[in-house]
Amino acid sequence: MSTDQLGAWRAMYRADTLLFTHLDNTLRSRLKMGYFEHEVLQILDQAGGRLRMAPLAEQLMISRSGCTRLIGKLEDKDGWVVRRNTPEDRRATWAELTPAGREALAAAQPVVEAVVSTFFADHVSDEDLRRASSILDVLADANPNDDGFDCGL
Repeated sequence: MSTDQLGAWRAMYRADTLLFTHLDNTLRSRLKMGYFEHEVLQILDQAGGRLRMAPLAEQLMISRSGCTRLIGKLEDKDGWVVRRNTPEDRRATWAELTPAGREALAAAQPVVEAVVSTFFADHVSDEDLRRASSILDVLADANPNDDGFDCGL
């Protein structure tokens, strides 16, 4: 690995960790909501309010069992999400956003926007943001989210 490659990876890791920490801490202190809880609400909202558990786990980039635990926490916490089975496919379990979950997501939106602006977007030009997004998409596409990826070790 070259010095440039290692430096770029470390810079990306540091920026991601710092932004994640600021966002998670601010959501927790303001709304009693963690980053991953927000992500669940956001993904469900973008999916029209409900999504099967397996695709939800994939989008969250966590295991199915981790997703089940997270959804259980959101069900018990404030009723932000409910799990439902459908008569059409009794094997599938769906996570569904509740009205309370929509309210929590709406309350979180200005917090997320403020943190992302303050600790990220305000420091980079629009052109650099587009370039960074393109580069990060290439990296994400090159790194599948499954256990079968082999880096040659």
